[in-house]
Amino acid sequence: MQRLAVSVIIPTYNRATLVPRAVASALAAMSPADEVIVVDDGSTDGTEQVLSQFRSRIRYTRAQHGGAGPARNFGIDQARNPLVAFLDSDDEWMPDKLALQRALLERRPDVLFCFSDFGVRTRKGEERRYLQNWHQDPRPWDDILGRGVPFSTLAPLPMGRPDFPVHIGDLYLPYMERPYVMTITVVARREQAADALRFPDDLPTYEDWVCFARLARRGPAAYLDCETAWQHGHDGPRLTDANDYVRASSRLAILRRVWGADDTFLARHRGRYEQVVADQHLIRARALLAHGKTHEARAELDFAGGGPIIYRLLASLPASLTRGLIRTRRAQSWAHGCLAALMRMVVECLQ
Repeated sequence: MQRLAVSVIIPTYNRATLVPRAVASALAAMSPADEVIVVDDGSTDGTEQVLSQFRSRIRYTRAQHGGAGPARNFGIDQARNPLVAFLDSDDEWMPDKLALQRALLERRPDVLFCFSDFGVRTRKGEERRYLQNWHQDPRPWDDILGRGVPFSTLAPLPMGRPDFPVHIGDLYLPYMERPYVMTITVVARREQAADALRFPDDLPTYEDWVCFARLARRGPAAYLDCETAWQHGHDGPRLTDANDYVRASSRLAILRRVWGADDTFLARHRGRYEQVVADQHLIRARALLAHGKTHEARAELDFAGGGPIIYRLLASLPASLTRGLIRTRRAQSWAHGCLAALMRMVVECLQ
């Protein structure tokens, strides 16, 4: 069987102290026909110099600073191989990552893309099997994506890797509701994905959600129920950093751009789509209330179909009283108690 070669795309911006670790881990996971493409998104911190140690083994290219989405797209345009994989410059792959995913895609030509679990490393230590904490779906993968089969029934396991389930199915509907796919674990078929393998350049966060949603609409996904990468915590900005209002705003843009523009999907799942949209408006309302923006919060609550009574009551109060009340869970509990007591007093006065 002819091996499928991989193009590894690493976007980076002012990560001179971190990107060598990412590049080294990608090189350690590669086969001879693979390539590593580092897209320097306009760095000013000497990134090109620190990568000179790898210049004979990578393709280094500079781009005008535009963010993670455009940088990944630039790398996709430069890719030469049938498979494309993504690695952020502050993270790290495990040595057998590409061996596992390459073998799966070689033996299952129907699968358009695959992804996996990951671990997290911070100064406090390691957290293993972190994906469930990320998507927070309590259901097993048998229910989310399809019944699992042992990897060993599809391909030989790399030395030292215990067997694990592989789940293959249609991710398009569940992905509307939860972020199951971590970018640094993805490997996709470049030609079959075609224009679906693009990242938007107009979103402040979650640009990967659009790309993988479009991939999920185009073909089956496979989830490898094992870790293949490490996400590293650090003090600098991350591509995923954003506040609640920005995240919910991006989610709304993504929902309308992908599932909301899919008439065939809406004919079957409009109710679920509208509920997810309402949930994001509610998140925006909560963020606005926390900053005393009651007028804007009332508009968001209208879009959310009204929302909980606690939020409607807060939105009716003067901004000076609501600012900061719901910024923490403890404050939310306190606000609930105060408003409940207030409602009891109103009822007593009316009796």
